[in-house]
Amino acid sequence: MIDYGDGTYRYFSVRESARLQTFPDGYLFHGSWTETMRQLGNAVPVRLANAVGASVAVQLLSASESRLKARPLRRA
Repeated sequence: MIDYGDGTYRYFSVRESARLQTFPDGYLFHGSWTETMRQLGNAVPVRLANAVGASVAVQLLSASESRLKARPLRRA
């Protein structure tokens, strides 16, 4: 919600809210304004999810490499 300071205010549009949550402009939302705003309010921002996912992937790859280096080689 935007408070203009003179006693008036307005609610964000769905598109404005989606941009604040870093959703791409082409992303489509379905449902009423209330349902869509609830979905956006509960959503993890796209860029944050990307950063967390990338960090988890790096840690998993690093742990996997460490385990592979620690294993003795098997000879056939």
